[in-house]
Amino acid sequence: MTQSFELNTLINAPTQVVWDSLVRTENMKVWMGEPEMEIGIETDWKVGSPMVVSGFHHSRFRNVGLVLEFKQMERLSYTHLSSLSRLPAEPENFTTLTFSLLPQGDATSLTLLAEGFPTVSIFKHLQFYWAGTLGILKRFVERSEVIAAMPTGT
Repeated sequence: MTQSFELNTLINAPTQVVWDSLVRTENMKVWMGEPEMEIGIETDWKVGSPMVVSGFHHSRFRNVGLVLEFKQMERLSYTHLSSLSRLPAEPENFTTLTFSLLPQGDATSLTLLAEGFPTVSIFKHLQFYWAGTLGILKRFVERSEVIAAMPTGT
């Protein structure tokens, strides 16, 4: 299956704040799911390194993938395979998620491109999840709940 989908939202916040919400695990845990989901995120964001999201949603899950691209404040891309799919960790079973940021004055345009779905049900699930979750991310950022990156050189 080769379907893809693209979602876009305009977030009323500077690109740095939106970027921090996408890559700082403390922030990701808040907007990716409810507190009772006990979201955990493991990655160092180096290209080729693992990206693991784990938690509880009706049962324990562990989403695995690899970081494909990390271009500061511009683009973040990683692969995704959920343990709930029960599919083997073969290349054809991974979905690629790519987040692109584009400054728009004082706001930021955030686009998510999701490509490569092993099944129709995974396509529908991820499309449903991300359509709602981008709205949650937008509200999270606009309420200024983002934990900012530590200043460099301190």
